Amino acid sequence: MKKIAFLLITLFTLISCEKETIVNYYIDNQSSTEINVDGANIISSSTIDHVVLPNEEKEISSWTKRGKETDFFEPITMFGDDLIITNASRDTLIKDYKILTNWISDVDDERTQASHEYILVISDSDF
Repeated sequence: MKKIAFLLITLFTLISCEKETIVNYYIDNQSSTEINVDGANIISSSTIDHVVLPNEEKEISSWTKRGKETDFFEPITMFGDDLIITNASRDTLIKDYKILTNWISDVDDERTQASHEYILVISDSDF
């Protein structure tokens, strides 16, 4: 019985040490017209269908997981090849959202939680 109690205490201690990882993706619309963002969050199997007004920053996708995950930080992993970003004239975004360096990143890696925010700033010249 003491061995089982010891194993349970050890298990709960190890689980509580796992860091929670939170990843959020935002669109910052610095263009002169509204932007439509359509696609899918592959990780959570949800649809992305947002309108981002001029000078608005809007969260378009997120996920949370216990443990340190490093595979899901690339936009291609979150959105695949199917994210479509258009302006009011129906012009498609030229800036490649699949390249992480096109996103502004802010990582806050605390002891119990790692927060990753990625912001894609879009201007008129990106269409």
